[in-house]
Formats: sequence, C-alpha cells, structure tokens
Amino acid sequence: MFRIVLQCFVVSVLTALAACSPDSGAGSSAQGRASAREGAKVELTVYAAASTRDALQAIAALYARDHAAEIVLNFGSSSDLAKQIVAANKADVFLSADSKAMDEVAAAGLVDEGSRRDLLSNQLAIIEPVDERGASASLFAEPFSAEQLTNEKIERLALANVETVPAGRYAKSWLVKHGVWDAVAARVLPAVDVRAALGAVESGAARAGIVYRTDVARSKNARIVFVVPSEDGPKIVYPLAVLAQRPHAPEARELAAFLGSDAAKEVFESFGFTRLAPRVGVPASDAASDTASTPASPHVK
Repeated sequence: MFRIVLQCFVVSVLTALAACSPDSGAGSSAQGRASAREGAKVELTVYAAASTRDALQAIAALYARDHAAEIVLNFGSSSDLAKQIVAANKADVFLSADSKAMDEVAAAGLVDEGSRRDLLSNQLAIIEPVDERGASASLFAEPFSAEQLTNEKIERLALANVETVPAGRYAKSWLVKHGVWDAVAARVLPAVDVRAALGAVESGAARAGIVYRTDVARSKNARIVFVVPSEDGPKIVYPLAVLAQRPHAPEARELAAFLGSDAAKEVFESFGFTRLAPRVGVPASDAASDTASTPASPHVK
C-alpha cells in the first residue's frame, strides 16, 4: 500500500516539474509570440490611380515581406475613387493622379492632417498600335507635331474621359495648348480610365491614343510615338494621403511613409514614374518642376 502511494506521489511530482520546465515554457512562449504576430496583422486598403497598378502591386509585395499587414489594392479613375471614398470611407491610403480628386476628399474632411504630399509625376505619351510592318506603317513622321493627330486616317483617338479622368484632362489640356483640340474632339474615343485607353489602342480599336508614358512602357501591342516633354506638357502630380476616421491610422501612416521611401522610389522609377522631392504642402505646380530624375527623350521609336 505504501509503495503504491509513493509511486503516485513521485509521478505527480515529475509531472509538475515537466510542466514547469524551461523547454515547455519556451514552447508556450513561442506559440504565444506566433499567435500575437498573427493577431497583430492588419488589413490596409489603398485606393490608387489605375496608372499606378503595376508599380503598387510590386511595392505591396515588397512591403508585406517585413510588415504585419495585408495590403488590399483598389485601382480606378482617381475621380471615381474620390467619390467612393467620400461616400463610404473604406480606404486607408489614397494615391490620386491629380490634385482635384484629392481636394474633393480633403473637402469632405477625410484627409489625415499633415499626411498629404505630392509623391509622383509622369509624362504624356502619344501611342499607336504595334504593326508587324514596322515604322513604315506608322501614320506619324519625325519630327512629331501635335498637328499630325488631325490626320483623317486617325478615325479614333483614344483618351481617358476628358471630363472625369485626370489622364484625359491632362491630354485635352495639351491638345488645347497646341490648337488641335477642336479638330480631333469629334474623333475622341473616351475610356473609363487610362488603362482602358491603352487597351483601345492595343486592340486596334483606335489608331492612336494619349496615355501616360508609364502605361505603355511595358506594352507589347502599343508603341510610343512621342513623349511630351515635361516643360511642354501639363504639370502631372500624384498626391498621396492617409485617410482620416479609419481604424488603423498608425499602420496607414507607416505604409504611406514607405511609399515615400528610397525602396519604393526605386520601384516607381523602374516603372517610369518620377518621384518628386519629399516636400509636404508644396503647390502642385512647384513640386512637379522639382523632380528627382531626368525625363526620357521625347522621340521614342
């Protein structure tokens, strides 16, 4: 009887010691840290201009490697995105392709104070479909001039919607400046965003188009005829802001800071964007002229 009681006592003591051993504690601690990391992961939604799609997808993947965040990207026309934000406020960060859309969000009181900055710039490019016959099939000649867009053979000129989409407004502004808007207006094929305008040219639905240089840079079915020099074109500015009244403001600010970092700069520039100098609250016209890289040659064949 005494032997049985003693054996039970020893087993109880050994079990208690095992439960308190360093190895067991380390395992519990590791599991706790893993659970904490999993629990700390937050979802951040970024609304961004369609023209930034490729660059931001690459940057989001880069960011997710070292941050406990899941980045959800929503692309579209900046004006449409601004309306969505004002109506429902479901975004944490907004990267617009012009100041007008960002101003609409700010007017609704949805821009986090002090977070707005002009992040990127871009250039307009005149494009045409790739033709197997090569340059001989082109409707354009060097040196390029805006008047060539009035060629009657260009039955459709693809532009993003000139009333609602920044890329369309920029393109119209340039055409007006060169005195050819009235001659081409009736032949404009309006697109919901700049990527749709590119698609119209790639498919052959339009014989020419005006998009951002960054949109066509990696296209296999459209070619650049002419890149509008920065000094001749409209001031293209992409403002960035953290949005107010959202549940993960610190994490959103951290993401916005990363978008302005050197690591993100390399990605943006690899896709053809110009990263503006990191100055907050600078008028768009001033910031766009203070760029961090040299624009490409306007003639690209």
